[in-house]
Amino acid sequence: MSKPERLGLFGGTFDPVHNGHLAVAGRVQEAFGLDSIWFIPAPVPPHKPGHIDNRDISSFAHRAEMLTLALGDLGDFTLSRIEDELPKPSYTIDTLQEIRRRLGSEVQLYFIIGVDAFVEIATWKDFLQLPALANFVVISRPAYQFSEVEAVMIKYFTRYSRHSKECSWLPEDGKGGKMYFLNMEPVAVSSTEIRRMVHDGYPIQNLVPPGVKEYILEHRLYGEII
Repeated sequence: MSKPERLGLFGGTFDPVHNGHLAVAGRVQEAFGLDSIWFIPAPVPPHKPGHIDNRDISSFAHRAEMLTLALGDLGDFTLSRIEDELPKPSYTIDTLQEIRRRLGSEVQLYFIIGVDAFVEIATWKDFLQLPALANFVVISRPAYQFSEVEAVMIKYFTRYSRHSKECSWLPEDGKGGKMYFLNMEPVAVSSTEIRRMVHDGYPIQNLVPPGVKEYILEHRLYGEII
């Protein structure tokens, strides 16, 4: 496989991966002309240590297999197991540094992050170093305003200036990645809601790829299924 020139990086718990994740990836790929996007599940998410919603996170093997099923026919979208190869927990700074080491500096990286996570980026390990390793693509969320992204940029990323004609910020010294805010139509689906629906016996066939639905049912994930 040839090395991509423009690569998207989409990290998350993916418990489970759903149609909303795929919609985000498609929107980012189209907007930035990406050659491919790596979906990077976190074995031990540092902000969700061991549990989500007071329950155990599904095993990395289950989550990776669901991603494999979801991405199987999408040639530009690929599962990456890189964080399973790195020390735990999974810190974004370590992942980006390792990807840079493997791919070199010539590949343009686009790190995809929801605005809900971006407004808490100051809690991330070495967060001020992250833009030196990749461009950031901050995805809109219904409950958040663009002004909240601006507030984070003004408070923490002081060497960045707002681009006058688009929702982006550029480093004033020309060093490091750009920061983009990308609007998209909201997708009414979340992993939390899917887990609750499965637990309560509601159908999820319109929320996840077919193979993911069958896998969840076969392995009885997310509690008893009625």
